[in-house]
Amino acid sequence: MIKRIITVLVALPIAVLLTYAGGQPFALLLAALGVLAIYEGRNLLLANEIHFSRLNYLFPLAYLGAILLGLEDMALQVVVGGAMVVLTRQLLDFPKFNLVSAGANLLITLYPTLLLGNMLLLRLHAGWAWTIIPLLAVWVYDAAAYVFGVSFGRIRMWTSVSPKKSLEGAMAGLVGSLFVILYMRSHLNIGLVPALFLGLVIAFAAHLGDLIESALKRYARVKDSGALFPGHGGVLDRLDSMMYASAVVYWLWSATIGIA
Repeated sequence: MIKRIITVLVALPIAVLLTYAGGQPFALLLAALGVLAIYEGRNLLLANEIHFSRLNYLFPLAYLGAILLGLEDMALQVVVGGAMVVLTRQLLDFPKFNLVSAGANLLITLYPTLLLGNMLLLRLHAGWAWTIIPLLAVWVYDAAAYVFGVSFGRIRMWTSVSPKKSLEGAMAGLVGSLFVILYMRSHLNIGLVPALFLGLVIAFAAHLGDLIESALKRYARVKDSGALFPGHGGVLDRLDSMMYASAVVYWLWSATIGIA
């Protein structure tokens, strides 16, 4: 518990500051996290004796760089080109080339990069408030779910994927997420009902993102994806929920306020 608290006290101000700064500082943070996330994905692959290509590390740099420069059409082509490069590199290993290896390399490359890309798009187009809201809401969601889950958790939700996740913890996380959105909704210029809906969506996306990453770890038979954040695990452990929530918030903003 102490390690988790210290990590939050150190990492949260840095994340808020760089999110507020936006532009290159925020993009560089996301690019670094993308490379580290792919490195952790590499470890998951190697744990299952699946070949990994070092070319994967270039993907978040190229993709996020294109978005930062305003070349969003080019960013789409980076996705296409990156997939072609990964598949071609896998082909060079023939006869070891197989669908599992090719698919796994694409997954651990696209999964963090595209979701982090949506975080950058959210910051560039929607602004600081819309970007910081899912980050804070997910942080509170995780903290509330952890504390209440440990103390009061009785009903386990999906033991084969995440044995410690409880319904009580998820409900506490939902309340925490709603509290953050309601407290900050004046910065978003949205009404009460949209704020409640946004808080609900963020909580659901956060829980889903966490389950997805837990399933990947169960497959690889590891407890944590890494050890960068003491008490929390690696980049994927810490950012799984935030990436999902930020992507969903970007979609909602684009479909409503963003088209106005």
